[in-house]
Amino acid sequence: MNKPMVHLALACVVAALLAGGCASSPQVAYYSLYAPAQRPVPEAATTGSPLMVSVGPVIIPDVLKQAQVATGGADGRYRLAEYHRWSGELDRDLARAVAEQLAGRLGTEQVAIFPWDENFVPTCRVLIDVLNMGGELGQEATMAVRWTLLDPQGKRPPVVRRSEFRETPAEAGYPAWVAAQQRNTVRLGQEIATVIREMFTR
Repeated sequence: MNKPMVHLALACVVAALLAGGCASSPQVAYYSLYAPAQRPVPEAATTGSPLMVSVGPVIIPDVLKQAQVATGGADGRYRLAEYHRWSGELDRDLARAVAEQLAGRLGTEQVAIFPWDENFVPTCRVLIDVLNMGGELGQEATMAVRWTLLDPQGKRPPVVRRSEFRETPAEAGYPAWVAAQQRNTVRLGQEIATVIREMFTR
């Protein structure tokens, strides 16, 4: 076999190997903390003027700003998944998920995510600082958050709380871990809504 034929044969083998490798590459899966199915049934609106609630800014650790889903974190070390990623920016995704919980639990659709339109004048502001969001696949999904409620009118003092949540995934793997974090997010929204009711509707 002459040299041109050898080179052609080698090129065909390399192309076949590359094609086979591409065909067997895992598909990238995308996730969101906002699960529409977990939006609560809207509760009765409060009497008087409807609450207007703003959510954000939401601050998250730099490692969570990556597109890849990060797990671990108990000892300050995270693992980034190559084929499991967030569908968007995690801080806005969390803000949207919490906002939907508040809208349902407070009986108002007057909920805006930071930055909101200048014509939107909130009666309550929710600030969220995510301290940690991690846990081990198949074991637990953890979330630690410091959140603040502000009265833009200055009639009520700020309320600052720290909440920690732990959920056990139904099974091993990223889909179950993300589902557990969705449940943590629901619980966060529930806690915030309870304090908003106590603070702004009495």
